Amino acid sequence: VCSGETGIGKSTLMDTLFNTKFESEPATHNEPGVRLKARSYELQESNVRLKLTIVDTVGFGDQINKDDSYKPIVEYIDAQFEAYLQEELKIKRSLFNYHDTRIHACLYFIAPTGHSLKSLDLVTMKKLDRLSLLVLLCPLLVTQPMRSCMWTCCPFLQVNIIPIIAKADTIAKNELHKFKSKIMSELVSNGVQIYQFPTDEETVAEINATMSV
Repeated sequence: VCSGETGIGKSTLMDTLFNTKFESEPATHNEPGVRLKARSYELQESNVRLKLTIVDTVGFGDQINKDDSYKPIVEYIDAQFEAYLQEELKIKRSLFNYHDTRIHACLYFIAPTGHSLKSLDLVTMKKLDRLSLLVLLCPLLVTQPMRSCMWTCCPFLQVNIIPIIAKADTIAKNELHKFKSKIMSELVSNGVQIYQFPTDEETVAEINATMSV
């Protein structure tokens, strides 16, 4: 999921990240609400084939009343997990050819204001971080009518949140460092957990350590 305001640079980053010109329609600022648009692509680099799905949050942050702007994103992510769960609960499962639409990561684009997070950004990331997953305990030990009694709700990180300062090249390096520190401080003080880049491998440990700070 690419979440961020219209014109903040989501499509440009995706094109640059995968060195591909993805099809995209210019969005206006006149959307009545937030809607999610998913597009799937088949990519290949050398002998590696990748099926990539990019979900854009069209109209995010464009409304005067932004109180419920996060809801379509949260509901979409929940719906993808629910669809996978329902497939997994079938007696005759066919997950080997099931198109898994669960969201792996949310690239959250932050406007380069240089000051602090907007309230919409903070609320949305908090809601994404608070997502919970319904888990079925011991599904093989109960019959279908009994399964409804076995549901339990437990905290589970459904999506990895990766904050990105959009158009960071428009800010001086010292201001960018202060802005990043301010954002991290706000996220920590509000209990928002974001993706931490792994530091297990020696070759990437030093780079990823700085990315996770």
